[in-house]
Amino acid sequence: MPAVAAALAQRLLSPFRDLPAGVHIQIVATLINTMGGIAKLFLPLYFLERYRLPYGSIGLLMGCYGLGCFIGAYAGGALSDRLDTRKLCAALLLAGGLLTISLALPLPVWGFVPLLLLTGLADGGFRPGNMRLVLEPCAPSQRATAQGLYRVAFNLGVSLAGITGGLLAVYGYQWVFVAQGCASLLACLWLVMAYRRQPQAPGQPQAPAANLEAQDGSPWRDAAFLRFIAGQLLILAVFDQMYGTLGMFLREHYRLGPQWIGYLFTLNGLMVVLLQVPIAQRIQRWGLARSSHLGVLGIGLSFCLLNAGTGAPWALLAMLVLTVGELLLSPTWSVIVMQCSEGRQRGRYLGIYSAAWSGRTLYAPALGTWIYGTLGGAALWWLCAGVALLTVALQAGALRQMLTRP
Repeated sequence: MPAVAAALAQRLLSPFRDLPAGVHIQIVATLINTMGGIAKLFLPLYFLERYRLPYGSIGLLMGCYGLGCFIGAYAGGALSDRLDTRKLCAALLLAGGLLTISLALPLPVWGFVPLLLLTGLADGGFRPGNMRLVLEPCAPSQRATAQGLYRVAFNLGVSLAGITGGLLAVYGYQWVFVAQGCASLLACLWLVMAYRRQPQAPGQPQAPAANLEAQDGSPWRDAAFLRFIAGQLLILAVFDQMYGTLGMFLREHYRLGPQWIGYLFTLNGLMVVLLQVPIAQRIQRWGLARSSHLGVLGIGLSFCLLNAGTGAPWALLAMLVLTVGELLLSPTWSVIVMQCSEGRQRGRYLGIYSAAWSGRTLYAPALGTWIYGTLGGAALWWLCAGVALLTVALQAGALRQMLTRP
């Protein structure tokens, strides 16, 4: 038995041993940064219980954070073209940690507007540089595996954050903010200490700012990439319904208790941890365009299963199909963006890609809730399937161009 266990461990770990050291450094930083407590999940309750704010005001305050993440994602990617990405990520973690701790201060309500905007800028700005440092040092054949490992670390961190955040919230929401801020500061310290012993990561050198302005390869002049991003914005509006209207539908139409939302998200998290790396290792073999289309269709069509019946089994089946679509899309799209940005302004490509992920929170919840309230849940789920088909049609030609360019 020990020999079998050792052989199994060797087989499971072997794909990760060949990854560059810089990848492991960023994976550890991601895990540390995400395991602090998920402050943004407790902010609405904090504003409701401590400041007695109406729901509309709470939504506007959270919108400040979302706007900061959206702007920060693009700005962070663009800055990674000009600055040392390792130092930039450490600086953003430092800023994010200090700003998050500041949320625990007894500020007037208006003081949270600039603070949440700046916190979002730091949090959003970290993501494209973090992703670049995970994927850029790898050989093209290793990038899907590295992205899969990154997703596992991120989801493990979020799972731990849910536990620590829930425990700390009992003693006061401000302790959740302090814990997450300290986690960001610890991740910053880890990067500084780890990179002191690490030479400059392989990859394209940072281009001088003057050269970047004249350099050919701006994503804003890449029509195929912009069509790809348009499709991303469409399907992410569908994907985001799992965080809002899905829970309302299960409660009102399936008559399921709120604990079922927890069960479904537990299923989602377990599938990501167990299946993300094996799926990521195979997407090159399956084909990037095919994996992208299947992922989009999985996300869109999963919601249609909710119209096929009622009860917990249908909800579980819908979440299973939705998660498979998510597992296909995340590594596939990251590899596609890295491949199509080769020799171009990669930071801006990653910045736009990350901004699209963050920006969905600015339109998807409001749009989904409005359709749900106006047309009903069943119509919303059929529309989700239609949006998935539209996304595949919009991205098909774009992906062919992106994947065949030299």
